[in-house]
Amino acid sequence: MDCKEAIYSQDTADYFIQRFGRLEMIQERYGFDCILPLNNEYTVAFAKLGLHSGDMEFPSAYTAAPRCYGMMEEPGSTFATEGSSAPTLEAMGVSRLRRMPYLDLLGSGVLIGFVDSGIDYTHPAFRNADGSSRIYAIWDQTEQNGTPPEGFAYGAEYSRTQLTQALMAQDPYSVVPERDIEGHGTYAAGLAAGNIVRDTGFSGVAPLAEILMVKLKPAKQYLRELYLIPEDAVCYQETDLAWGVEYLVRTAQRIGRPLVICMTLGTNSGGHDGAGILDRMLDGYASRYNICVVTATGNEAGYSLHYHSEQVAGEYEQVELKVGEREPGFTMELWASLLSQYSVAVISPTGELISRIPSRRNNSQIIRFLFENTRLYVDYFSAGNRTGNQLVLMRLRQPTEGIWRFLIYRDTVVDNGFDIWLPLRQFVQEDTYFLRPDPDITITDPGNTEAPITVASYRVADKSIYLHSGRGFTRTNRYKPDVAAPGVDIYGPMAGGGYRFANGGAAAAALTAGGCALVLEWAVGGDRQPQIRSQEIKRLLQGGAERTGIEVPSREWGYGRVDFYGAFEELRTVANI
Repeated sequence: MDCKEAIYSQDTADYFIQRFGRLEMIQERYGFDCILPLNNEYTVAFAKLGLHSGDMEFPSAYTAAPRCYGMMEEPGSTFATEGSSAPTLEAMGVSRLRRMPYLDLLGSGVLIGFVDSGIDYTHPAFRNADGSSRIYAIWDQTEQNGTPPEGFAYGAEYSRTQLTQALMAQDPYSVVPERDIEGHGTYAAGLAAGNIVRDTGFSGVAPLAEILMVKLKPAKQYLRELYLIPEDAVCYQETDLAWGVEYLVRTAQRIGRPLVICMTLGTNSGGHDGAGILDRMLDGYASRYNICVVTATGNEAGYSLHYHSEQVAGEYEQVELKVGEREPGFTMELWASLLSQYSVAVISPTGELISRIPSRRNNSQIIRFLFENTRLYVDYFSAGNRTGNQLVLMRLRQPTEGIWRFLIYRDTVVDNGFDIWLPLRQFVQEDTYFLRPDPDITITDPGNTEAPITVASYRVADKSIYLHSGRGFTRTNRYKPDVAAPGVDIYGPMAGGGYRFANGGAAAAALTAGGCALVLEWAVGGDRQPQIRSQEIKRLLQGGAERTGIEVPSREWGYGRVDFYGAFEELRTVANI
């Protein structure tokens, strides 16, 4: 099986493998069908299902399996017959910047890259006045018959020339067949870098920045089954996101442009500590010169999907979970800090007790209930997850409706507490939730990563934090989020034409990414600070943020409401200009 076939095959599993020798040696030693280098640290390997995955269950090394990511936009967006970007741009200090003619910052010379659902390249928000495309390129991972980008094994790349040719054609999609079915990428790209379209009242933050879009292919079916993700939920796998980020960085380096990476997808899988593979990639790139990485906090705080324990009082702590009537199944991840160790017992809604399951490294058990049609999978992982932290992975198939009780036993003298996360809201039924939840530590990955700029969401109308905006800090008490941006009732372009209002972390991250492009234009394009990194931009945003009524650092707000005019005032103070 060649690599392209393995990438698309539903009978093939994907794995992250840390590089430790020649690719040929790794492939021969483990019997992979194909192995491709991702970067200097990781490769992506492919093998037939069952060879490494243990009868369609998780591989022995949890960190080798790609995580599944969802979109950071709340459901229920509304079509807009009229609207305006003015309140949002004013709240962010962008309008005030535009009133400073000596700055003249609109994002010129900067790339803003997205790894998302694609983009409606025919939308007026992405076309120049002469009808040509403002999009530098699109990598469509779903297209199996096109020409992949140089250095990549799959998908089809469409250049600006091809996109412009398509726009001039009677049927654009006969030339470039890429479409954004979900509309998420179109919306995010428009908020960050859409045109000023005066007759609609719309403007992106950086309307002269160039757009680089990766359209992700859907996650493979075996991953959906492993993570018990509903059939109607949109999800993408971590390997494709990692390739997408690589494409953005390599393209920017090849053409010599500063780059903003806008990450508007997220996951509740992982330790919420920035130690995941994609997290580490983004952290590394955010530390490079002239690359700025912006991530969302997600929209999980108000949905009761996180449980936190400071310390187990007594022999065990009882965690109560309400499971909804039509819940087909879900995963739960219990994470404990270094040196802490826990084991689990379970009581079903009918009162059936599954006795304490011993906590042994890489111990995996399948439990079938006597009076119910539920199967429970429990996997214990420890030092193999790079951090040394304990992970207890629990998956319930066909869980009985009602109250489930998980008894969490302390196995070691050291007790630093634990956290449990259910999947993203769109991956679990609305009536499945913890009865004693904690809204803190609900930032989705990769938002818990140190170097990138992590953005919370707030409502412009009353300057209140958005109810569902992910809250910090990280599980390891790193201060996140960094700042907050508008994320409620945000006016932006809709795939298929027109505009809509939507809520959520994707909007806040995209708007902030556009603002970061303005900073890069000033610093790099103006040759004022040609070696600037995410950390420096983050400090400017934090220093220039509007903090009225906010004690910083805040779990909800970070260091305040982002104000790009204030950031430039901060820059003037720091640079003495």
